[in-house]
Amino acid sequence: MAEGLSERVLGELLARADAKATEGRVEESIELYQQAVGHDPLLESAHRALISLHLIQGDRAAAIRQYDALTASLADLGSLPSPQTTALLY
Repeated sequence: MAEGLSERVLGELLARADAKATEGRVEESIELYQQAVGHDPLLESAHRALISLHLIQGDRAAAIRQYDALTASLADLGSLPSPQTTALLY
């Protein structure tokens, strides 16, 4: 039951973050995506959105830090970010 609730809350966070990004409300979108990543550090789609939003803001350093955070989380599983995520920066 708690896991289903967590998934629902995460889904709502992501939906709100997407909506804010679509509206051009970048700062609010970043906050929501950061909450989602805090909830699930392996959620690559949220990391990818954060990287994109940081790049939109012209903050390449923040985008690289986000990519590095994802890389560190995935390393625990012996995995790497997807080529789609990596292509945002390199």
